[in-house]
Amino acid sequence: MFNKKILILSVVVLVFLSGGYLIYQNFQETIPKETFSETKLDEEVKIQADRDTYTPELSSTVGIGLTPIYTLDRHLETVKFHWHTNYGHFVSWEPPDYKINLLGTEVINNGEKIYWLYPSTEMDIKKPSVQISLSIEDAQSGQLLTMSSLKIDWEDEDIAKVKK
Repeated sequence: MFNKKILILSVVVLVFLSGGYLIYQNFQETIPKETFSETKLDEEVKIQADRDTYTPELSSTVGIGLTPIYTLDRHLETVKFHWHTNYGHFVSWEPPDYKINLLGTEVINNGEKIYWLYPSTEMDIKKPSVQISLSIEDAQSGQLLTMSSLKIDWEDEDIAKVKK
């Protein structure tokens, strides 16, 4: 009688554990594998703005200077920095001549500082909120490694203000 109870109890425990294992396997198949792996984000980027506000009336600068602040687990030669804005455009402005070079709304560079601005011809008109994005991609495959964004709103219609 005692052995029969142990046998029944063993079978019940085995069935319970088997059912639990099957549920676990089924659950694991419905969740992407990345969720279960221990991922360590070694590659990060943030966009640092050199000023909080900008208007074309300012004579001290060509725009809002944007610098990528990043930690990469690879050599810089193996990545590219991909900038995009939905309004305004990017320019470069570097020594020794400090000549303004128009870059456009989408730029790929090696991580150097660029400037965002909007044309003075668009003052006194309603402008959209500005979204600037920066992604760091593998230079050969184009695979996204990490990304960040910066938002610019408007104050008094013509003053671009970096949102913090």
